[in-house]
Amino acid sequence: MSLSRWAFIIGTAIIAVAVLGIWLGEPWTGVWRWPTLVVLVLLVWERLRLPPSLVISRHIPKTVALGEPVNYTLSVANPSARVLQIETQADYPTALVADNALQAWRVAADEQQSRVFSITPTQLGAAALGSLYVRQLGGFGLCWWTRPLTEAVAFTVEPVRLTAQANLAGQRDAGNRYSRQPHSSGVELLELRDYRQGDSLRSMDWKATARRGKPIIRSFTREHRLEMVVVVDCGRGSRLQCGRLGRLQHSVNVAAKLSEFAALQGDRIACLVYAQQPLGQTPLAGGWAAVKQVRQLLGQAAATNETSNALNAALAVKQLLKRRGLVVFLTEIEQPGAAAQLLQAAQLLAGKHQVLVASLDDPTISAALSLPARHWQDPYRHFATLEYQRGRALTRQQLQRTGVAIISAVPEQLDQQILAYYQNHRERIGGA
Repeated sequence: MSLSRWAFIIGTAIIAVAVLGIWLGEPWTGVWRWPTLVVLVLLVWERLRLPPSLVISRHIPKTVALGEPVNYTLSVANPSARVLQIETQADYPTALVADNALQAWRVAADEQQSRVFSITPTQLGAAALGSLYVRQLGGFGLCWWTRPLTEAVAFTVEPVRLTAQANLAGQRDAGNRYSRQPHSSGVELLELRDYRQGDSLRSMDWKATARRGKPIIRSFTREHRLEMVVVVDCGRGSRLQCGRLGRLQHSVNVAAKLSEFAALQGDRIACLVYAQQPLGQTPLAGGWAAVKQVRQLLGQAAATNETSNALNAALAVKQLLKRRGLVVFLTEIEQPGAAAQLLQAAQLLAGKHQVLVASLDDPTISAALSLPARHWQDPYRHFATLEYQRGRALTRQQLQRTGVAIISAVPEQLDQQILAYYQNHRERIGGA
């Protein structure tokens, strides 16, 4: 419990009466005992009259997306016959980012109030809202009586889902290509159009020509499927924060969106997570079954204290991807040791596959260069930032010399740039 402001005022008045009684002497010396006794009796009576029927509940979706704000509802019901004044404060775990400011409530008799709060989960897996501390003002307004609410409100944090879906010709169901022909021949009918000079007579549609009274040509497009492996770095570098989330959490979200987008195109996908050694992988498959497997693997990904070894991951990818395909590394490029192994991995795979290395740019590092020097250590920090950027640029150049594509962007833009690269790459091999 804790005393209210009104109780402090009464206590101050009793102290003043006691001091005044000491100055005046008998019979005023012991007068302060009577108001003190009255206050103690009121405190006991207030505690006994405290309504036990206050109902507090919290509601949140069973599944929420990693790094995406989600709303949850806090409801307070007062079935008693008098007005209640309470204050609530949430104690969120470290895996949740939210405002835990003190909330004041005044709930009338037989009334229920609800408020909506926003939280952002930053860790995958099972989570809970944590404890809720509640204190209720007594009937005489003398004391706040504490009521901790420790009921666990559990939910699961999963990788984000793709919100913008591409509509491609020939696609009806996610992950399934549609063709007019019962057995795929590698091409599908795109359109019927008028004959143009230079068109082959083999493409002539004689039935449509007879029906329309003019030469009609069948235009075909070659059906192609891309095979792709998404490689996620779970080494110690993935533990670093980049905004609200760690690097691994950003990579997990990008991998989840990319795999879902690939399934929508009817392509085959696989995912591999690694640190010093491969930690897990999914088989190369297509459709929503493949997406489910990838999301399950990503949902179990956790950062380790090991140094990443991209070369071991590349060896596993080589065994997984038999045909020419696309390999997407979601990793860092600033650590010299990790970058050297990443170069070897790129050289191993670039001879047969198209390799894309995607890395996060921390906006706070670039912003630090524009800040004025206010401390004697600021010039050294400025120099360290320049060296950090120089190392990244050097690694970028070395990777590009091996034929590797590089994407480096802030978290808000990285997923869109990777999806755009994937779509452009897919269109290039489709037109080849």
